[in-house]
Formats: sequence, structure tokens, C-alpha cells
Amino acid sequence: MYVDIDYYIANRKSSEPDAECTKDIQELLDLAEMKVDEVTFNRIRGIGFDNLTEFQKDKVRKAVCVQADYIQEYGGYTDGEPQIESYSVLDISVSVSNKQTDAERAGMATLAYKLLEQTGLMRRAL
Repeated sequence: MYVDIDYYIANRKSSEPDAECTKDIQELLDLAEMKVDEVTFNRIRGIGFDNLTEFQKDKVRKAVCVQADYIQEYGGYTDGEPQIESYSVLDISVSVSNKQTDAERAGMATLAYKLLEQTGLMRRAL
């Protein structure tokens, strides 16, 4: 686990949750961690979190917290498919937006994505 509930609560901007919310928080953190693992090609698992530099650990923890907030606000995973930009009924015409950012394509909060980019763990080849 990259972030525990105490770390998350201590570093979030909103008020402290009640005891009933801790289960929900753990689920959010688990989903956020899964997304972080996905975009880092499971390198954190392979290397071991404790073997990362302090800089990398800090960025990963912050990214998990930001992503957990993002999931709470916008829902779970998005599949990264392009969004429909327009739709016509007669003569059926559909336009798809290709203007998504890398973070949007990955289904992540932009800040979480940017934090992980700083770690060097998202490069295709290391």
C-alpha cells in the first residue's frame, strides 16, 4: 500500500471523514493505487515501493491521493475512449473528439498524471 488512510486524511483539503467513511476511503485508495500501477507499467510493484527514492515516494503518494479524490468526484475508471463531440439524427453523423490529454486518455486526474511523470516511472523503456 502506497498511502494509508491516515496519510490521506492528513493531506487532503476537505474535512475529516467520519468512521463510516473509512471503508469508502480505503476503496478509493485501492482504485487510485491500481490506476497508478497501470500507468507506471507496474514498475512500483516490481521495484518495490520501499526501494524508490524519497522524491519518487513523495510523488507517488501525492498522486494516489489526488487520484482518489478524482475517482470520488468523477467516478471510477474511464476507458479512455474518445468523447462524442456532436451527433446528428438525420443522415446520422457522429463526430469524435481527439482533443484529450494524456491524463484524460489514461482516465486520470491531470495533477496525478503530472506528479507521476516526474518520477520517471511512466517511460515506456527504462
